[in-house]
Amino acid sequence: MSPASDDLKTLWQSQTVEEMTVSLSDLKARARGARRRVATRNFVLYAYGLFNIVAGGWLVYAGYFPTMRYPMLLMIAAHLFVLWQVVTRVGGRGLPAGTASQPAMSFLRDEFERQRSALANAWIWYFLPFMPAFLWELGIWLSAILAHWGSRSAEANLLSFAIVVVSAIVFWSLVLLFFARGARRWASELRVLEGVGAE
Repeated sequence: MSPASDDLKTLWQSQTVEEMTVSLSDLKARARGARRRVATRNFVLYAYGLFNIVAGGWLVYAGYFPTMRYPMLLMIAAHLFVLWQVVTRVGGRGLPAGTASQPAMSFLRDEFERQRSALANAWIWYFLPFMPAFLWELGIWLSAILAHWGSRSAEANLLSFAIVVVSAIVFWSLVLLFFARGARRWASELRVLEGVGAE
């Protein structure tokens, strides 16, 4: 081995750990940015869920759509369940105070993976809980249309029914795309963090 190679090896081995890793302040900044994104997204999910709970509760209390009473109650229960899932699965977790660089890196890696995994599987805990109540409501509505088939009102109701079904497909497709996009973003953040840790 040449003297120049020996010098390079000695220089590399003499580097301090701090020079080879990301600073704690950078990790804290990344954690704050991640927490802001999580808080913004979850605020939208909370607002949507609470609005539907209040609206559904008022409709049941006021006696509107009496044939839909039980599926509407089931829908309220689904919203409550999903809000609990949002809190437990994708609630933001702050970086613990006094954390050193390597524990902070490990914490962020775990947090980013938790977010990525939860959003990638959102169809299980966010989409599916609403489906029993929604399909029950559609079944009641379709039965009422068929019971009055042949009348002008039945044809109008069938058109409304079709519009609602198509709108629901579009809405839930967009919701699932939103979660899939979020999962890809967290995967990208995780790759960046892994790259930093490997430097």
